[in-house]
Amino acid sequence: MATISVFIVDDHPVIRHGVSSVLNKKADIKVIGEAEDSTSALQKLKTLQPDVIILDITLKGISGIDLIPTLKDRVENVAIVIYSMHQDPNLVHRALKAGAKGYILKTDEISHLTSATRDASEGRMCLSQNLPPEILEQILSGKGDNGPLSILTTREYEVANLIVQGMNPDEIGTSLFISPKTVRVHRTNIMHKLSCNRVNELLLCLAQHFPR
Repeated sequence: MATISVFIVDDHPVIRHGVSSVLNKKADIKVIGEAEDSTSALQKLKTLQPDVIILDITLKGISGIDLIPTLKDRVENVAIVIYSMHQDPNLVHRALKAGAKGYILKTDEISHLTSATRDASEGRMCLSQNLPPEILEQILSGKGDNGPLSILTTREYEVANLIVQGMNPDEIGTSLFISPKTVRVHRTNIMHKLSCNRVNELLLCLAQHFPR
């Protein structure tokens, strides 16, 4: 039986430890490394060549989704499984479009992640069974990444989502592990892309695309 080598990228050490412990108990899976952010992940992957990378979306610095193309360039034939709390259809669509082979929710049973790891290693697509039906329908129909927000980067999309929730730059920075100054830069870029001249105008625009 061939062993599936796995590398985990997640900013929470408890998540990394828990996933690693579960996967290492499987006879056909071995976790060969872990990282908390994109910088350390890329550094370690200079020498490691895992079969599967389990990847969170919200990381310090570059987001997991934006990291996918670099990971696929760095590790030949690697399969990437997103492991996230986010159920937003645009993020699921973006992850799959970027090259992820699977999308599993952290609220799923851990056995689903184990199955997804095996499926991804064999080239099969794997999606969380707990994604709402409407999200699965949007993904399958290719409608999950349409509209004005499709021009935003993944990080800009995350910032926009938090802006519309009423969070200020300090709060957004804390949530995404980036500085308030970087948040303001992203906000300015979002305003430019969406043709908004004022923050209030941006809030009204985003409210149309992030129903609460």
